[in-house]
Amino acid sequence: MKHTVNSSKLINDYIEFATIEGETKLNGDYKLGNKMAKKIIKIFTILKDNEQLAREVIPIILNSNSVRARGLIAVDALRLNVYVNDAIKVLEDISKQNDILDFSSQMALKIYRGEFPDKTL
Repeated sequence: MKHTVNSSKLINDYIEFATIEGETKLNGDYKLGNKMAKKIIKIFTILKDNEQLAREVIPIILNSNSVRARGLIAVDALRLNVYVNDAIKVLEDISKQNDILDFSSQMALKIYRGEFPDKTL
């Protein structure tokens, strides 16, 4: 029997984990940040394996209040080649901030645009 995924829980978890992970980048709690990153990667794997689910949840997270969740899901959208224009817009908006999160968005855009040919998202 195939396990069904609750999209609302997945959205809420992604936003929560990404928000915490972003806070750890700002406050230096890398142990907790790494724990959250692993949880986010698990959600990405679910999205990668279920395009319909990805198409359902990505636009919601792209419009969440969490800057970090928007940035991370934008990168995931680029990896999955869905909502590419929306993802680029989100990363461009975040890259205008003045903190470590804007740097992450700037680097993701540069990698996506091929400015670092040996790197992938």
